[in-house]
Amino acid sequence: MSATHYFDGRSARLHVVELSAGDGAIHLCGEATRSYPASSTRLAEPFRRAPAVLYFEDGGRAEVHDPAMRTVLAEALGYRKSWVVRWQEHAAAALLALVLLVGLIASGWHWGIPAVADRLASRVPRSADQALGRNALDLLERQGILKPSRLSEDRIAALSAILQRVQPDAPRIPLRLRVYAAPELGPNALAFPDGTIVVTDEIVRAVMGSSNDFDAEAAAALAGVLAHEVGHIEQRHSVHTLTRSSLTAALSATLFGDFSAVAAGLPAVVSNMEYSRAMELAADDYAVEALHTRGIPVRPLADLFDLLEARADKTPAFLRRAMSYASSHPDAYARSQRLRKSATGQGK
Repeated sequence: MSATHYFDGRSARLHVVELSAGDGAIHLCGEATRSYPASSTRLAEPFRRAPAVLYFEDGGRAEVHDPAMRTVLAEALGYRKSWVVRWQEHAAAALLALVLLVGLIASGWHWGIPAVADRLASRVPRSADQALGRNALDLLERQGILKPSRLSEDRIAALSAILQRVQPDAPRIPLRLRVYAAPELGPNALAFPDGTIVVTDEIVRAVMGSSNDFDAEAAAALAGVLAHEVGHIEQRHSVHTLTRSSLTAALSATLFGDFSAVAAGLPAVVSNMEYSRAMELAADDYAVEALHTRGIPVRPLADLFDLLEARADKTPAFLRRAMSYASSHPDAYARSQRLRKSATGQGK
């Protein structure tokens, strides 16, 4: 017999009893007296240094702390270790299971989630694009990140004409151009899911240079910038980002949630940085095709990337490229070289 903690399944009260096994039954004597058929009693998977747990047919449970009783109970109940337990007890099998698990998670992360995200994105209603874009733009305006433009009306009209030139004949949703001063963003352009394209004063001035000349080179560079942003909107990248972010956050929380909120969020962030790079390159490809179709040279856009790379800061170029692996956008130098190759192939 062995001292055992017994719970009757109807209250939280602990009963101290003596447990024995024999005559095809499990017997309890003490604060509670019961006998349960061995055939309907289940022994939970054993864990080292943990009590053996018996589950009875009436919902009761017994916790047996005496290690010597494990063998007795296993024989009385005809317990046989599951294949999972047997694998765990063999180092080679456990290592193989670990490798298979890591491979499964990696495959799901790199191929499964993007495939599911694409399927989910196609089911997100178009009305969501309008709400997402409107709310995001309003937020940037309220925070003072986007301020009224200081460019002349003629400059803004010229930008609108360039957008009209590079946009598709039948855009997925109506496109509109908004120009803002945005010192915090610097030379930049943003695409919102509702079809709004934001261009900052700073990028226009960077393209024009110190001469403040809006010549053909400047127009071609800005045409590339706008075509790139049209690519984001046409390919609905914002919704794809939203769906994948949700999926990766859910998966990382499931896998790492027991460690901390930070540990759970980091895998999602890393995964989405890679996805953002892929989208940036896809938008570059869209811009190249749009420029080629309309007879606009690609080289000025590549020159703009080089200019922005040089103006970014005084960090050595090789270090900036190394740091780009922790950035949501691909390295500007690599993008400019990619654009130059496409321009060479098209003779532009």
